[in-house]
Amino acid sequence: MKKTVFSLALLATSLIFAQKSEVKDAEDALEVNDFGTAITLLKKAEPLKSELNNRWLSEFYLLKGKAYEMRAFAGNNTLEDIDIAAKAYNNAIELGRDVDEASKKLKVMKQNLVSSAIKDQNKGENVIASDKLYKSYTLNKKDTMYLYYAASAAVQAQNYDKAINYYSKLMDLGYRGIKTQYIATNVETGKEESFQTQDMRDFSVKSGKYVNPKDEVSKSVRGEIAKNMTLIYIQQDETEKALEAIAEAKKESPEDLEILQAEADLYYRLGNIEKYNQIMKQVVNEDPDNPTLYYNLGVSAEQLGDLKGAREYYEKAIELDPELENAYVNLATATLAKEKELVEQMNKLGTSPAENKKYQELNKKRKKYYREALPYLEKVVEINPKNLDALRTLLNIYYQLAEDEKAKKINSQIKELTGE
Repeated sequence: MKKTVFSLALLATSLIFAQKSEVKDAEDALEVNDFGTAITLLKKAEPLKSELNNRWLSEFYLLKGKAYEMRAFAGNNTLEDIDIAAKAYNNAIELGRDVDEASKKLKVMKQNLVSSAIKDQNKGENVIASDKLYKSYTLNKKDTMYLYYAASAAVQAQNYDKAINYYSKLMDLGYRGIKTQYIATNVETGKEESFQTQDMRDFSVKSGKYVNPKDEVSKSVRGEIAKNMTLIYIQQDETEKALEAIAEAKKESPEDLEILQAEADLYYRLGNIEKYNQIMKQVVNEDPDNPTLYYNLGVSAEQLGDLKGAREYYEKAIELDPELENAYVNLATATLAKEKELVEQMNKLGTSPAENKKYQELNKKRKKYYREALPYLEKVVEINPKNLDALRTLLNIYYQLAEDEKAKKINSQIKELTGE
C-alpha cells in the first residue's frame, strides 16, 4: 500500500513539473508573440493549477491574461477574450503576489481597448466601438464616462435600444460628467494650455513658464442625456417616456434651447399645436438674434410638415446671416418639393386634347416653381462654388427653362470639379 501511495505522489509531482514546464513554455511563446501556442499550453496546465504554489499560480494568471489580451487585439474574439484576460489579471491581484504588475496590465489593457474603440469610431464602425466602450466601463465601473461614451457611440450606430439602456444606467447612477480643466497661459506663446492635473499646472506656473492659472468646470451633461433620451423616445413613439425624459432634462437645463425645441416637436406630434406654438415663441425669445437657431427651427418645422413655418424661419435666418448656405439650400428644396405633386398629376394624364391642355398648364406651374427656386440655388453656388448637389440641380433647372448658356457654364464648373 505504501508503494501505491508513493507512486501517486510521484505522479502528482510529475504533473506539477509538467505544469510548470507548460507555464514556462507559454511564457517563451509569448516572447515571440505566439499567443496561440501560449493559450494551448496554458489550457493544458489549467486542470491542476490549484497544485501550483502562489508564485507559479500568479505567473500562470499573468501569462493567461497576456495571451488572451494579445489574441483579443489581434482581432479574434475581441470582447470574449478581454473578459478572460481581465478575469485572469484580477485572479493574480487576488493572490496578492504581483498586485502592482497585474493592476498595471489591467489598466493598460483598458486603455488599449478604448483606443481601439476610438479607431473604430473614426472608421464609422460605431456598433463595435460602443460594445468596446461598454466593456471598458464594466472592467471598472467607477469609470462611468466610458458608459457615457458607449451610449453616444450607440446613438451614432442608430442602435437606439442600446443607447436608451446605457443612458438609463447613467441617469440611475446620477452621472453628471462634470470635469475640471486646469489651465494656464504659456508665457512664450501667449496661448492658454490645459494640464492633466492641478499639480502639473501649478508646478508649471511656479517654473515661471506659465502665468494666469485658472480652473474651468464643465456643466453637467444630465440635461444632454435626458434630451437625447427624449429624441429617441419621440422616434420610437414612446410618448409618455419622452415627456418624462423632457421633464428631467428641463430640471437640469431649463433654458436649453435644444431641449425646448425637442419638447415643441413632441407636442406638435401629439397634435397640441397651441402648446407647440407657446414653446416655440419661448425658444425664439431666448435668443432672437441667433441665425442658427432660426435655421434649426426651420429644419424642425419642415420635418413636421409645416412648410410655411419652415420658410419663414429660413428667411429669418438669412436675414440675420446672408451667407448661411444651408438655409438657401433648404429654401430651394422646400420650393421644389411642390413640384412632386405636379409631376404625379402630369404622369397620370392621357393624350386627349383636354389632357394635353391640362399637361401644359401643370408644366407652366412646374416651371414657375423652378424660377422661384433659382435665386436660392444661385446664391448657394455663389457662397460655395463647390457644392455639387446645388450645381447639378441648377443645371437641370437651366435645361428645363431653356437657359442654355447658363447651363453650359454650370456644366463646365461641374466637369472641372469632378474631372469628368
